Amino acid sequence: MKYRRFVTLLCLLPLILSGCGFQLKGSQVGASNVAGANDSLNGQVVWLASSQPRSLLSAALAQQLTNAGVRLDEGDSEPLLLKLGEEQFEQRNLSLTAQARSAEVELTMRSRISVTRGNRTLLEPTLVSVTRQFYNDPRNVVGKAEELDVLRTEMRAELAAQITRRLEYSLGN
Repeated sequence: MKYRRFVTLLCLLPLILSGCGFQLKGSQVGASNVAGANDSLNGQVVWLASSQPRSLLSAALAQQLTNAGVRLDEGDSEPLLLKLGEEQFEQRNLSLTAQARSAEVELTMRSRISVTRGNRTLLEPTLVSVTRQFYNDPRNVVGKAEELDVLRTEMRAELAAQITRRLEYSLGN
């Protein structure tokens, strides 16, 4: 009897969550039904001017913009000019072990952006950033180094998504 209730609850949970409007962060499925959401980036021509054009952040942002329907080109008569500053990555110790080694680290990735169209400024130079906490185990250096690489990749993707949302918002206003 308990098993049947549990299975029924598991089957109903997705229906309940979708019925209340729950949506995973970054999920674009059904975004057009959400109040205030629009497709202002779809079909736009954007020139991505990066201070580090071959950086991983530039590549992540280009991918994010392409997924949003943007055409990355500088040949248009008046494209949106998205200026992307260099990627800055910082680590700050939050706590130490008894042996004075770092136990918990705060990771911050940031970059400066601005958006213009012709001589009109749509978004003043703005600092965008992503912050995460990272537990550092000095006994597992190799595993933690790989985890740090994965975290940095996730942070770049989140920063690119944040920049895309800000670009979309600046077009709507």
